[in-house]
Amino acid sequence: MLATLGSVVFEASSDLIRTFQDAQHTTSARWSAHEIIQQKPKQEFGGPGLRTMTFAIRLDAALGVDPLAEAKVLRTATETGEVLPLMLAGEPEGDWIVKELAESWRHVSSAGLIRIIDLSISLEEYA
Repeated sequence: MLATLGSVVFEASSDLIRTFQDAQHTTSARWSAHEIIQQKPKQEFGGPGLRTMTFAIRLDAALGVDPLAEAKVLRTATETGEVLPLMLAGEPEGDWIVKELAESWRHVSSAGLIRIIDLSISLEEYA
């Protein structure tokens, strides 16, 4: 097991490949500028901001997954505002919400079955 996001398990085995790629993690701080007449503004640290994370997921039926069913799990979490715990390499990374989920249906068979879906997912820390 590489990671988990709620009930979604990212793993790679001889039977199944469900991983993420192109992960980007952003940490920010909150700052306020106080205007001073005829002087430069004074900066005040307001505390940490919410972390964000984006990554891509490829759901490919040839790699042992059901692309549409797996995309639906993340779509439902997005639409219902579900708070998802994130674990990376067995370490807890806090709770997150899905801010945006984009789906690209890359391959649809002649029978109308979706064979490959590429997902782009944007998470925000839930504090």
